[in-house]
Amino acid sequence: MINKFLSFATLLVGTLLLFSCSSNRVEDMDNIASFHKYTSGKAANILATDAEGKGGAVVDLYIDYSDCMTTAGQSQYYHSVQPAIIACNPNYYSIKGNAITMETNDKMKVHQLLNTITNVDYSDIKGAVDSIIANKHEAILITDGEYYLKGIGASLNNPYLADEFKKWLSMGLDIYVYSEPYQSGKFIKNRYYMLFTDHRIDNNIHEIFSRVAPKQADVSMVHLYSGIPSMKVAETGVVLNDLLMPEETNGIYPALSCEWHLQDEKWENVYDFVLNAEDDNGNPIKGGDFYLKGLKLNITAEDAYKPSEIEVKCYEVSSLYTSFDAKAKKQIQLPEPLTNMFVIDEAAWKQGEIVIKLSPKFDGSCLTGEEGNLLRLDICVKKSKENFSSNPEIGSKFQFDSPYGYNTSVYESLKQTLLDPAISPENSGNPVIYSIYLSTFTN
Repeated sequence: MINKFLSFATLLVGTLLLFSCSSNRVEDMDNIASFHKYTSGKAANILATDAEGKGGAVVDLYIDYSDCMTTAGQSQYYHSVQPAIIACNPNYYSIKGNAITMETNDKMKVHQLLNTITNVDYSDIKGAVDSIIANKHEAILITDGEYYLKGIGASLNNPYLADEFKKWLSMGLDIYVYSEPYQSGKFIKNRYYMLFTDHRIDNNIHEIFSRVAPKQADVSMVHLYSGIPSMKVAETGVVLNDLLMPEETNGIYPALSCEWHLQDEKWENVYDFVLNAEDDNGNPIKGGDFYLKGLKLNITAEDAYKPSEIEVKCYEVSSLYTSFDAKAKKQIQLPEPLTNMFVIDEAAWKQGEIVIKLSPKFDGSCLTGEEGNLLRLDICVKKSKENFSSNPEIGSKFQFDSPYGYNTSVYESLKQTLLDPAISPENSGNPVIYSIYLSTFTN
């Protein structure tokens, strides 16, 4: 093994001398974050933001004039989140029967209205969510979810919000639904806080809300998103094999679920010393040594989906990146993925870790970019399972008994949304869990 490392060092010195003047690599990585936004499956920043692209600046607040709000003054949870909601300077919409009215966007008046609510017997919750979708603003809807209409009655097990939820998710956006139990006469009902946002926006309303929301055991949350946003990665990003000679300079973007690194080693040497690696006893390592590792999925009961199978796709994007103009604000189509580049280490995946190796068929023949090879590795969902209806501990928090009967309408809206195959990560256009950009020299 010592002889092998000496050979590697000798080869390295020779390689550096040979290629120091003739090899190319993309060195300027300052635009990776913007480039990633405009090469993602869904359009970036379709919700209104401030001039810097941050959230919490253009927010609509929809209030259901029912006993979920007339009793809110008795809730410590509500008192904890109310100031943060008002601080967003929201456009205040009242929901009274079929009337959905924009009342004010003055903070003082919003505060006054929130503290002087009187009960109205029925409310058009479905119409309110339709309004949220049409406005394309971040939005908060506070409601008990009872969709009681004149002449129709209570919609006790009607998934009346499923279509609206699907429309929002199909745009690559997120819905966070918090359920807080409260006393309503003889019954314990739920006060729902529905947050419509985009997790990719910095300082979005869910971040604002979660900073001040108390950690209460009786409050549950479900995160609707047609993807898998929960990747756990160290502050310094993924771990690249030392034999790749990674530089310390890198860029990590947690909100965008991506990062970039510079690789100094040549591909012919990567083939020799990574794919055909040997252990300390000189025996070949089955499948070669790891290329990169240090990623874990952080799936919780709150997440809509959990992947059962994953895959890695690799794209050569050097020419796209060097010609990219962020000011154009146009979505960019990625090229066809390269073949025989990388694979998932299935043994590590069964243990809950994500490790990427070179494909057994790797030969590097496709890595001939004139400006170097800027590779984008997308870790993608291949198959997933809906993570809500099979979890009764969570599901039970989104249904309640009422004077009209047992109400499962919000539960069914969530369930039917997630059971739709078109919404799943592998079918919705949001299969990418995490992306790593590697800038390497021409082969």
